[in-house]
Amino acid sequence: MINLDFGILVDCPMKDVFAFVSDPNNMSKWNSAVVSLQQATPGSVGVGSKFKTVGEMMGRRIEGEMQVTAYEPDTKCGFQVNAGPMQVNLILSFKTVGTGTKVSLNAQGNPGGIFKLAEGVMAGQVKSMMEGNLARLKSVLEQGA
Repeated sequence: MINLDFGILVDCPMKDVFAFVSDPNNMSKWNSAVVSLQQATPGSVGVGSKFKTVGEMMGRRIEGEMQVTAYEPDTKCGFQVNAGPMQVNLILSFKTVGTGTKVSLNAQGNPGGIFKLAEGVMAGQVKSMMEGNLARLKSVLEQGA
């Protein structure tokens, strides 16, 4: 089991940061593991909404499904991704700090198959990828996504 915590300060109002991050359709703009998403359930996005995903991990293209697991406006959103032999849970929390927003990310992964064999290496790659994703998120938002 991989369990990692990250945080970054984004110089944008919490309402704007939450609106962008909680919309799965924006995920490919800041998350390098996401190649594409397509909503699979009808209606507006909320807890239980499902998406077909195409992602990339450790050089492998992986198709899967993502489900929204938490949605608390301006406070928290969560996603569970089941892709190939990998299950990943992401929880993002938001807190106003000055005129900006502190984004906290908890990522828990349960690799299987070939990924289980490389769990130690994978933890380092996931850590590096998530740090890069948060830096990308900060950049996208501060440049006016």
